[in-house]
Amino acid sequence: MTWLFDSSQRVAAALGHLAKALLALIVLLVSADVMARNAGVSLAWGASLTEYLLVYVTFLPMPALVRGKGHVCADFLRRGLPGWLRRVVERAVYALCIAICVYLGAIALGSLIETARSGAYEVRTFDMPRWLIYLPMVIGLWLSAIEFLRYLLGLDSLYDVDPAEAEGF
Repeated sequence: MTWLFDSSQRVAAALGHLAKALLALIVLLVSADVMARNAGVSLAWGASLTEYLLVYVTFLPMPALVRGKGHVCADFLRRGLPGWLRRVVERAVYALCIAICVYLGAIALGSLIETARSGAYEVRTFDMPRWLIYLPMVIGLWLSAIEFLRYLLGLDSLYDVDPAEAEGF
């Protein structure tokens, strides 16, 4: 089982770095679009590409953020619980997170398969196969489920480190 978690960590880190590069690309695209508009030129495709890339930078770094404990956490209620109940609540949270990731990942996978099968395209300023929109969702959600499974199995805890001190990717 450790090979699964080690592999997930490597893939998550790589996807996190890819998301950083995509964010840099978004900054460049928006800047170029603003400069082009001021020069009287249109980069209409830039806005569409930026919108697509926002889906990628949302879902691709998800597993790295889960692994790196880079989440938003309001654990004032959990801290007030006795130790045994705190552990029960933590496990319930992990199980709920896994269920949500697997459920949404399955929906995204179904949509990806259906749009790939039908050959559907997203038509804006340029055509893009619609399955490419669902791909980062499937990857991010399923890998995040694996990362939450690490916590559920007791290999780590989301709550061991203060979220303000947690390292990202």
